[in-house]
Amino acid sequence: MNRRQLLLASGVTLTSAVAGCAGETDDENGNGNGNGNGDDSDPEPEPDDAGESPEEDSPEPDDDPEPDDDGSDGDEDDVDEPDPQSFSGSGAAVEDGVRIIGNLTVVEAEHDGESNFAVHLVDDSDHDDMFVNEIGTYDGETAELVEQGEYMLDVEADGDWSVDVRQPRAASGDELPQSLSGDGNQVFGPFEFDGTHVAEGEHSGESNFSTHVYPAEGSFGELVFNEIGEYEGETTFNFDGIGWVAVQADGDWSIELE
Repeated sequence: MNRRQLLLASGVTLTSAVAGCAGETDDENGNGNGNGNGDDSDPEPEPDDAGESPEEDSPEPDDDPEPDDDGSDGDEDDVDEPDPQSFSGSGAAVEDGVRIIGNLTVVEAEHDGESNFAVHLVDDSDHDDMFVNEIGTYDGETAELVEQGEYMLDVEADGDWSVDVRQPRAASGDELPQSLSGDGNQVFGPFEFDGTHVAEGEHSGESNFSTHVYPAEGSFGELVFNEIGEYEGETTFNFDGIGWVAVQADGDWSIELE
């Protein structure tokens, strides 16, 4: 080999060496793939304006399903009851236009006079239902079964008075046993009765002590007690259905119903 050939061979070798070094440098710096960071993984998603990385939207859970509306208001057992009719005055008076749908009627009355206090419902045929007949001050409730119609409220009094006329109705009532107590005339209910029952009563007054069970609709009530003066004892009575207990007394009393 002559000198010219030796120099040419040396030049080729040197060029190859330099090219190899340059390739290794590019690989080490990560410039061979053009991303300049030496990481071959996929790029991270850019954060949004709030500084949080975007996430896939997840569907919101459905709200609990609404119960079916069948149009019922839950008051299927309710029974229409007329509004109370209220009256007041001083001394004797007659008020007309008292409307009674028929059957159970309760009169709640007060009087602050010293003489006779009487409350009647009177119709055009002169039929008279007396609810109160007392002397002096009075505060109580009484019940009667009254025929349907329009009545006049006839009040005898020597002082201020007030009268509320109610016609209670119910589709259900409280179950027995029941303990009742009070002073004077009062009406309780509704209660649910189912045949023969036992009543135990006490009364500390000097006059009449009577107890009836009245239906909302019907011609007769069931008499439980009918005594004069002080009383302590028990008895049986028979009543079926929804009823109200009406007590008339002139002193303290108590009744146990079983």
